[in-house]
Amino acid sequence: DTKSTILFNRILEDLTSQLYLDSTWDVLQMQRVGSSREMAFQRAGSGRNSSDWMQHGSGKKLKDAGREGSGKGPGSASKGFGRRPRDFIKSNFLLAETGNSSNQISVLAPADEGSWNQALENPETADSELGPAFSILIDMECLTMLNKLPDAVESLTGELQNQLFQILTRTTHQLIESGKYSQGDKRLLGILFSAVVAQLNHVVDAYRLAARVADKAVKRHKADFARIDLSEVWSKVQSVIQVLLTDYLDFKSSTQLGSLNAQQSNNTLSEPAADINSFFVRRKTNFNRPKRASLFKFDSSSTALSLNDFVRESNGTAASTNGTKEEKVLVCDANPHNITLIFNQLLTFIQQIEKELNCPTGSHCTLYAFLMDYIKDVFLGQIHVDISNSLNSASQSLDAWKSVSDSEVLRGYRVSRPLLQSTVSVWKSIEELGEMMVTLPLYSTHFLTIICNVLVQYKDICCAAYRGLVQPDAEDKRIISAQWAKDEDISRFLKSLPNWETKESGSSHDQAGEELATQVDKQNRKETEILVQNLGSSEITSHEILSDSNQLRSLAQLHESLDWFARSALAFSKTLENKDLPESTLQTLISLAKEFVELGDVCLLVLHLEVRVHCFFYLLPLWRGPSGGQYFGGPDSTDPCNEVIQLNRDLLGIEEALDTSLQPRKIQYIFEGVSHVISAILISSATSIKKINKNGIKKMCRNIFSVQQTLTSSITGRREVALDQAKTFYELMNLSQSELLENVMERGAVFSQLDYINALQLINRSQQKPDNDGLVKNMDKLAEILTSMGSRPGVQV
Repeated sequence: DTKSTILFNRILEDLTSQLYLDSTWDVLQMQRVGSSREMAFQRAGSGRNSSDWMQHGSGKKLKDAGREGSGKGPGSASKGFGRRPRDFIKSNFLLAETGNSSNQISVLAPADEGSWNQALENPETADSELGPAFSILIDMECLTMLNKLPDAVESLTGELQNQLFQILTRTTHQLIESGKYSQGDKRLLGILFSAVVAQLNHVVDAYRLAARVADKAVKRHKADFARIDLSEVWSKVQSVIQVLLTDYLDFKSSTQLGSLNAQQSNNTLSEPAADINSFFVRRKTNFNRPKRASLFKFDSSSTALSLNDFVRESNGTAASTNGTKEEKVLVCDANPHNITLIFNQLLTFIQQIEKELNCPTGSHCTLYAFLMDYIKDVFLGQIHVDISNSLNSASQSLDAWKSVSDSEVLRGYRVSRPLLQSTVSVWKSIEELGEMMVTLPLYSTHFLTIICNVLVQYKDICCAAYRGLVQPDAEDKRIISAQWAKDEDISRFLKSLPNWETKESGSSHDQAGEELATQVDKQNRKETEILVQNLGSSEITSHEILSDSNQLRSLAQLHESLDWFARSALAFSKTLENKDLPESTLQTLISLAKEFVELGDVCLLVLHLEVRVHCFFYLLPLWRGPSGGQYFGGPDSTDPCNEVIQLNRDLLGIEEALDTSLQPRKIQYIFEGVSHVISAILISSATSIKKINKNGIKKMCRNIFSVQQTLTSSITGRREVALDQAKTFYELMNLSQSELLENVMERGAVFSQLDYINALQLINRSQQKPDNDGLVKNMDKLAEILTSMGSRPGVQV
């Protein structure tokens, strides 16, 4: 009859409120800010004691109505149970803080379980003021007494999906209005997901309680039975989460990325240099999105068809009801990378669902399939797009090879010299992939493989940049320093010298002690001898050197960037040692990082050798120019040569270019030993000087002093003793041949036998009447003296 129908509708309305509103109300109130129990979601008038709470009609009013309609009721509402709803909230809050096995808050507080179980057996003892669990018990009991349980269950099942979506919508609006973070802040997504999942858990728990009451009440009143299917509730819960993910993970390009993913699936470490740039194109993102695209386009997923049908049905119902379709409000912009913010929470929730549904080992729920399809078809594809864009920028953008000199940025990376923008950009991509290995551990191996592919491609980009600096366009031209640095024997020899090790440690020879300083001096002499042997008799042209200081600066910046990048990659590899990752892939990462070390070393060796080649380039014309090496002029011809002045200017230019690009210890490595090279060139070139007089000797000493002053005062900061030896050598030209031999006998052999022979020959050529016979006798005598002293052979330019 009409009265029974009205009563049924009122009870069903209250039951709906208890299942979806009252059971979830405390979740929104228990969101905490910092360490305080601040009710971040609660708005004015939304408390359980407000008019909104009372208007649902729960409590004694409904029980009184039950008595009026049926002639009998559950009985008195308060028999010794005097706690208010706030006590229920407090009890649940304490449970949340102490924690339980599932980290969830049950609709029924543990302290009330005994009372609820008693009320289940004897509904007369039920008190609705103890919370939603007791109100649900009363409502289900009343519906059974009216024999309307099948109708109620059918109605609840029909409204289930819509009510669950309202939880998502309601939570979104309350979270935005709470002002905890501004709309668009991605931190809101994690809070939203946690709050929605907690409420959905409460709804499922409320349905579980309702199902228990229904079983008891049907048997007690012998009424018509209607089964509440919890698996159906979980199915609708999964659909809500799928829609939430669809809203925030941006599926708009899933079709394109999904089709391209098939091409990517064959891309493994066996083909590390595959160009992913051709696989993907840049996709534009619009934060404001004035008009949302279709809600769901995940065509390649296993759940796509059923979910698309549901969304279309829901949207059609909403449009027909409201007349117009309202645009969804989101707490932040949709982005495939949002999955990293909630992945672990989502996986935990999926595990809970599968446990509740008793999924057999090896089988999974639809939400799991949805998530796996999304990651495979969309997210990983988006990762490739981002990496592709980063590498494209590194290789093609005009700004990519500009340096990052912002002090704050450099301090964050713990470096003191600028890094290339491309290096910083690519490393940021690797850092993001490293973070995803933590947030999405199921795909850590896949991300590590991507990192290795990124290293391979960026290494190729850096190699191309290096060749662009040191390899001229013409095939018949070469840069001497680059040719030598590429030679394995020369490279191995230079790295075996002590100054290479001190370059790494940053310690100076003065700090290392006299013994090491002597060893370094010996090694510098050996290096100089090799250079003189290979370059002393060569004609060096201008296209065989790097004369542009900008090229040298770029080479220095490339070295610093590669060195930092390699050290960062090796440090990153150490963090993966104890992880469950393929050893072969990890070794590939380490091997690739070492290749960056090697390329950076080549850049530094080129700079080291380039300075020495410049010394030969500028000084050799002194003896091979039009003047024929004339040092036999008058008093007005004692100023330093133009070639020496040009060398000084060149060395200062190189030091200035490197000063802002290289660390001081590396600049020290580049210029250390340069004085030995210059001294050897000047001493060995005595054989090319036709004649020399006192003015010529003074001119040569001024050449030496000019270079020495440039190196000492502006570059190395210490006296270059090797040039003192060159000065001593040319001061020997003030002696006669016999005086030179007496000097050797008195002071010992300071120079090699070949150097003394060159000195004797130059002294003889410089006499008005050269005595070749006397020269031969003096050379024989010199040989006897040096043999007795054990002199060393010399090197001739």
